[in-house]
Amino acid sequence: MPNKKVSGGAFNAWRILLRSLALLWHTAPAKVTLLTALLVIQGVVPALNVYLTKATIDGLTALLQGGSASLVPLVVLWAGSIAISQLLAPFVQMLQGDVAELFTTKVNLDLMRKSEELKGLDALERPGFHDDLLLLRDGARNRALNVLVLSVYAARSLVAMVSLAAVLATLAWWVPFVIVLASIPYGRSILKLREVGWHALLGRSPEARRMEYDSRIALDVEHAAEVRLQGLLPWLRQRYVATFASAHRAMHVARRRQALGGLPSIAFSVAVTAGLFAWAVMQASRGALSFGGIVVVAQGMGQLQNEAFALNEGVGELFQRALFFEKYFEFMAIEPEVRQPDDPLPVPEGPLTVAFEDVSFAYPDGRVALEHVSFAIRPGETLAIVGENGAGKSTLVKLLLRFYDPTGGRVTVNGVDLRSLNVDAWRARVGAVLQAFRRYDYTLRENVTLGAAPREDEPEVVTRALTDGGLGALVESLGGGIDHGLGKEFGGTELSGGQWQKVAIARALYRDAPLLILDEPTAALDPRSEHELFERFARLSRGRSVILITHRLASVQMADRAVVLRGGRLVEEGGHAELLGRGGEYAELWWLQAEKYGVTA
Repeated sequence: MPNKKVSGGAFNAWRILLRSLALLWHTAPAKVTLLTALLVIQGVVPALNVYLTKATIDGLTALLQGGSASLVPLVVLWAGSIAISQLLAPFVQMLQGDVAELFTTKVNLDLMRKSEELKGLDALERPGFHDDLLLLRDGARNRALNVLVLSVYAARSLVAMVSLAAVLATLAWWVPFVIVLASIPYGRSILKLREVGWHALLGRSPEARRMEYDSRIALDVEHAAEVRLQGLLPWLRQRYVATFASAHRAMHVARRRQALGGLPSIAFSVAVTAGLFAWAVMQASRGALSFGGIVVVAQGMGQLQNEAFALNEGVGELFQRALFFEKYFEFMAIEPEVRQPDDPLPVPEGPLTVAFEDVSFAYPDGRVALEHVSFAIRPGETLAIVGENGAGKSTLVKLLLRFYDPTGGRVTVNGVDLRSLNVDAWRARVGAVLQAFRRYDYTLRENVTLGAAPREDEPEVVTRALTDGGLGALVESLGGGIDHGLGKEFGGTELSGGQWQKVAIARALYRDAPLLILDEPTAALDPRSEHELFERFARLSRGRSVILITHRLASVQMADRAVVLRGGRLVEEGGHAELLGRGGEYAELWWLQAEKYGVTA
């Protein structure tokens, strides 16, 4: 999703604004319609007050000159208009709050639904994606609301302008047109300056993400020990200040241009209005305008100019806020490379044979990760994937889970190309513990069942998965059992790194999937826990296919077979003893670790 400038100028801005307002209306049609009706009434009230003031003054003048006038109805109407305006205000605020909440929620849910459509990780690798996503995520909380609020006040100003223009036109039809035309240059400058401000905000997005990251590192409990050990806080503060200074300079320049850029057009509009007022005074001095007419000119022209300025300001702000939706619409239109097939085939039932057939893969940045790799995982087999960092081990897992599609060759399941299968159904048949597993501050049960469909025997299966994963004693020690909260976010129990990893393992076991992927599953475990875990895996994986990715070659002995990667190529394949006997890459890695693990051939 590229950071491009708004194309098409004002026309495109209007198009985006209209799409945004249509989105707003479809969120809550009845409430938006009622809110619009109340705003129309509120917008008419200022002009009605000006007209009633004129009529009252003219009536008083007639009475003082010995004539007759009915003032009681005018007083009642004036009081009624004030009462209506005041009585409607709470209902307008109520509807505005309701619609704003619904609208903000809709935008957030739309972003989540679109993220769900992004089946792979390819879209996330695009340049600027994280900056744009941060802008959307943060903007969804306030910019959607701002579009509504600014639309409310712009609509109110527009109605007030029309009604005030109608009153002024009773004195001279051309007066309101001159006032409105004089405000157009100001409106044009406001739109241009708001666009400048928006692009300054887009340019600030990478800095904002860096500031947020440095602040998180400085303040998160997760990093507290190392931050204090390394004395990072002064360094982080300096980084934060330096980044802020750079971002602030750009925003200050944009804000200064916004503040000063509109002054000439404001001066022109004020001069025109002053000239009109001078004309009205001359007309009154000749007797061409009544005292009430002077009031209409004095109040009406001032209010009309204020409403015109307010409308221009509101529309300018509205465009800047609505340009948020250009990113939103771009995000909703993303076409990822990894996508659900138009007519997906069902995932094969029963035992699975997974094969990599001459697979090559390069990441979006051009980095080649795999070249012409071919091997198979047979039903019930435990296959170890071995290699140094950067050899391509985790990339194989990403292709197998269809986070990416091969750039050459194919991955098959029982002979069927993985790209032909339903993505979600395929992933449901796989239990995986990824190297970068995440911690979720939910209950222990929710951590294990994460994303899985509810089942009647859920408590028993969750408990069994936790016990098999090595957390049986933890479950017994927690007061709430499997429904005990974890993590500090909501006041739960914080676990050790090894315990969190066992929770991730229990999550994979809970799925009871025919294919189990363990990407460095013991990285946070001590040697005793690692040994116990592999013994359990050996027992639990009977009948399942297991892919084990590990740096610790002592654990490879439990595998039926191993494939060895180097520089993205498969260089060796075979059993532990066979590979040691060859004296190749595997044997070299093994003997480098043998002393550390206290093992022999």
